[in-house]
Amino acid sequence: MLRIPEMGLSGSREWRLPPSKSHIIRWLAMIAQSNSSCLLKLENKPGEDAYSMLNCLKEMGLKVAQQENGWFIEPPAQGLIRPKITLNCGNSGTAARVLTAIAATMGEEIRIDGDESLRNRTSQLSAVLRSLNVEVDNDALPAIIDGEMSGEAEVDLSESSQPLSALILASPNLENKIQIKAIGEAVSRGYLGLTFDIARSCGCPFEMSSELLLKSWKVNTPSEVEVPPELSLFPMAILLELLHKKLRLQTELATYDPLLLLAFDTIDRANGGEVDLRDASDLVTPAAVWMALSQGGNITGIAHARGKESDRILRTVELMQAFGLNAEETEDGISIPGGQNPTAPKNPVETHMDHRLAMVAMILASKVGADIVNAEICEVSHPGFIEQLLALSQP
Repeated sequence: MLRIPEMGLSGSREWRLPPSKSHIIRWLAMIAQSNSSCLLKLENKPGEDAYSMLNCLKEMGLKVAQQENGWFIEPPAQGLIRPKITLNCGNSGTAARVLTAIAATMGEEIRIDGDESLRNRTSQLSAVLRSLNVEVDNDALPAIIDGEMSGEAEVDLSESSQPLSALILASPNLENKIQIKAIGEAVSRGYLGLTFDIARSCGCPFEMSSELLLKSWKVNTPSEVEVPPELSLFPMAILLELLHKKLRLQTELATYDPLLLLAFDTIDRANGGEVDLRDASDLVTPAAVWMALSQGGNITGIAHARGKESDRILRTVELMQAFGLNAEETEDGISIPGGQNPTAPKNPVETHMDHRLAMVAMILASKVGADIVNAEICEVSHPGFIEQLLALSQP
């Protein structure tokens, strides 16, 4: 448990964001299936999720040299090899899905696992792989994957974009052609778009369509890639400024996901109205607090957020209530009155091993003080967050 004291923050300070884990995980998947080395340029330290993906691929033959400006990565000369141990994805759902799909191209039994939080998350990818003639013994982790994808399957994009992203990122290693039919109204389209953008920059011949014929292709990675800051964590800086009126944070704003940028603007202009976060469900917790501190409104389109690191709708409402902020669950979102101010919690604040909940809890605590349970889970996406937050109170 971590005590965050009430802090009177003011002045102009730098607020550093970690490199985008979404970029890192996708680039690692591409480099691992290529024939050439690549330098991933990282301005700040990546979160634990990125290291989980890196370490799993090292078990499959990837080599990495950590340099001052990033990771110099060499793919295995003879292609990915079957790992001798269980692949531990830690807390990273993205790494787990991508590695599961890659495992389903190798024709050998591979075991994939994660931490307790990740074990509680299921994915339709298991059912998709079974339709593609791959044996998968569990819909959650730990799971054993055995076989090579073949045939055809449907992927429901209204539940998550991760399974389709995983199949695209694993496609260079396919032995057989597979036919994928995408159904449902897509959520998190920015992340799916990022998958296609990175894959196409490496030579991927596929375009987003409701009918996709995937087959093996040659990956040509650039000699170096500059990884941008994690855009989905930018609202944490906004919350700090909203809570501490005299504080101004200097933060680099990345622009790689126009749907996330649009979400920022929509939240800021909500004025009691509806905010559809279908394509930005990672923002639900900071967005809900942002709206409570301003004009309020209704967050919609995030039913799929119940399958994140926690039931992020329920847990966001509980977190807000712990800090004296009114909010109510709806069928696919949260209803939030505006013009509110947080109060000190009476009990330690639970984070349910959800890194985004933990960061928002600590930010609220910086205004009123609180004890935060499992605060360190923030390290999966933002290493050094706790130290950086506490340092804001230093002269």
